[in-house]
Amino acid sequence: MKRLFACTLLALAVVGYAKADQSTFEETNQCSEDIDCQGDFICKNGLCDLPEPQQSLVAKPATKPQPAPPAPPGVAYEPLPVNAERAGPFTTQTQAMTTALNYRSRAGVMNVMESIVEQVEYTGYVTIEKAYTFGPSKYVLVVSTGEGGNACPASTYVFSFDTQAERVDGKREVEGCSELVEAMAQGNKLVVKKEGSAMVVYNGVVE
Repeated sequence: MKRLFACTLLALAVVGYAKADQSTFEETNQCSEDIDCQGDFICKNGLCDLPEPQQSLVAKPATKPQPAPPAPPGVAYEPLPVNAERAGPFTTQTQAMTTALNYRSRAGVMNVMESIVEQVEYTGYVTIEKAYTFGPSKYVLVVSTGEGGNACPASTYVFSFDTQAERVDGKREVEGCSELVEAMAQGNKLVVKKEGSAMVVYNGVVE
């Protein structure tokens, strides 16, 4: 009986001490801001508490740059042999007061100069200065004509011809009245010049 009483007293004493210790802890653990707490503790809801552990940042895998799409196969200008009457599939034909520049299409022979000058009946002479192929279906020609004896000794035109559509798909007049025409092809670039500014034709199409 005495032993049971002693154990009960001991248990009550332990509980009382624990409550007193908890009460003392709560009193000393109260705070209004982080500076009131010791060490790494922070003020949270009026009590000093350990900060929550920060989540480690997961490094995102580095994205590999996408490779550039492959460049299309290179196509370059190829010069054609030119004589007084022919360059590739194009031939000159002298008529009454004019000279035709003929191309044999699927529908028959067509005079390409009808798409180059306004008054084809007054072209006078037509000289093929330079001729080039570009790819399987493109031609670029440089031609000079008298155009009925206008102020210039020679009017020079550059035009591109599409053999699939069988038509002139672009033309421009080269600046200058000189009869001397310079042309230089390099890769997909063609430069044509008289005494005026140079004309540049890319990829077989005169724009």
